[in-house]
Amino acid sequence: MPETLGIGHLTLTVSDVKRSAEFYNQLMDTQTVLDVEDEVGPFMAIACPAFVIGFRNHAATNDADVFDPARVGLDHYAFHVADRDALEAWESRLDGQDIAHSGIVEDPSGLHLNFRDPDNIALEFYRPATQG
Repeated sequence: MPETLGIGHLTLTVSDVKRSAEFYNQLMDTQTVLDVEDEVGPFMAIACPAFVIGFRNHAATNDADVFDPARVGLDHYAFHVADRDALEAWESRLDGQDIAHSGIVEDPSGLHLNFRDPDNIALEFYRPATQG
């Protein structure tokens, strides 16, 4: 079977590309690497060594629309972290930026810290449970 090297980038449809880029840049210490408008509409991308996230606004995107994980498409996405200490540091960072979150939740699959971006897109910092 052919191999992949991981997920190269993720692009989210958002109501305001600039607002989304600013949110992620402030939270994740990423940098805006692309800010263009093409035949589809505005597009911005942010990056750090670990990932690239793009933000797209289509002509048909309703500015009042918000993310709903119950609809077909994305449920949420998670940023993996090394350990509980890293998760606690992210929890403090979310608190420092007044971003509502779940607190650290533990279940059989691991440790989760859930929150949402300005378009209500469900996000998570996640430490998988130790595999036996």
